[in-house]
Amino acid sequence: MNLHIQQKKFWEDKRRSKRRLPNHPVVRAFVSPKINFILENLKLSKKTTLLDVGCGNGFFTYHLGKLCNVTGLDFSEQMLKINPHPRLVNGDAKNLPFNNNSFDIVFCSNLLHHLENPEITIREMKRVAKNYVILSEPNRNNPLMFLFGLIKKEERKSLNFTKRYLNKICKNINLQPIKALLSGFIYPNKTSDNKILLSFLKKLDFNNPLGSYVTIIYKKQ
Repeated sequence: MNLHIQQKKFWEDKRRSKRRLPNHPVVRAFVSPKINFILENLKLSKKTTLLDVGCGNGFFTYHLGKLCNVTGLDFSEQMLKINPHPRLVNGDAKNLPFNNNSFDIVFCSNLLHHLENPEITIREMKRVAKNYVILSEPNRNNPLMFLFGLIKKEERKSLNFTKRYLNKICKNINLQPIKALLSGFIYPNKTSDNKILLSFLKKLDFNNPLGSYVTIIYKKQ
C-alpha cells in the first residue's frame, strides 16, 4: 500500500479521536520544553505568524496559539475536527496551499517520519516561510524510540531520524541550523499521568544526546 494512503487511513480512523487533548498534563509536559526552547532563541509576539504543518489534534497549535498568530494545517479531517484551534486548514504538506513567504515561522512536529520523501515537505515549508523553519522529530538514537520504530509499521521511517539526518537534508536546500535541542522522555499519548512519575520525567528533560526528540531551528537563507 502507498505510504500516503496508509497514513491517511491510519489518521482518519475514528479511534484516533481518543487521543489526549492538548491541555492534558502529559501533553503539556511534552510540549512545554520544546516551546521554551523556541522562546529562548526566537522572539514571538501576537504579530508573529506561524504555520503548524501536520498540526493533528493540536498538541502544539493550542499552546503556540497563546503566543503568536498560528494557522494549523493537516491532511486528516478527523484530526482537525478535534483540534480546538480556530484557524485550521485541510491541506497537503507536500503542496502547501499558501503563497511564498506567507509566514514568519513554519513549524512541524512528528510529521516528517510519516512521509515517503520528507525533503519535499521541508522545501515547501521553506518556500512559505519568511524567516525560520522549525523541525521536531523522534530521535533514533534514543533506545525506546528505536524500539518503537521497529515494532510499529506506521513509525518505521522514524528509524532514519537523527540530528545529523535532518541537517543533511536541510543543507541540501540552504536552511542554516541555528540551534538544536535533543531532549525528552515524555511521550504524549503513552506516558502515564501519574504525578510522581511525570514530575520525575520532567527533571530529565534537558539537552541529552539520547533524548527522545530532536528539535532544530533553521534560518532561511
